[in-house]
Amino acid sequence: MAAIDVSIITKQNQRLAIKLALVAALMFGFGYALAPFYASFCQFLGIDRANASLTQAGSALRVEFDVNVAADLPVTMQALDGVQVAQAGGQVKARFVLRNESDQPVYLRAVPSFAPVRAAGVLQKLECFCFNAMSLAGNEQREVTVVLLVAKSLPAEMGAATLSYSLQAIPAFTHKVRES
Repeated sequence: MAAIDVSIITKQNQRLAIKLALVAALMFGFGYALAPFYASFCQFLGIDRANASLTQAGSALRVEFDVNVAADLPVTMQALDGVQVAQAGGQVKARFVLRNESDQPVYLRAVPSFAPVRAAGVLQKLECFCFNAMSLAGNEQREVTVVLLVAKSLPAEMGAATLSYSLQAIPAFTHKVRES
């Protein structure tokens, strides 16, 4: 039986401990540098839509409109005015086209959301098709609008905002309407 040299095992354990400490330090450094690296990467690719450089800071806001339709809803919706430039204190009007692709009536509701969330404090909906539930007859096409009031002073760091609508079916509403 061969004798185990304790000094060799101790040196191997020390080397392993140093390597593990180095890996931990690299992981910590990577995590610390990830946020600025991600911001630079997005700016390089041009996918940072909230970048204030897209508009003149504090005087105008780029407003984009987006639509998502639930998978089980036979409706299409398209923003006719997908991008608007909103002036401080002004109004923005955007139009959308809704189309029922089925022969049956559908009942739906549009649920709005802002991105970034703080844009909700800058853009106030004066008129919106999302205020009430809607019904569309079979194969009906309708144009709907939203009118936004822009705050008198815009934050300098906010250059763009997105107003997104999610169209969802309303089964309870459908049941109520069918009973009456």
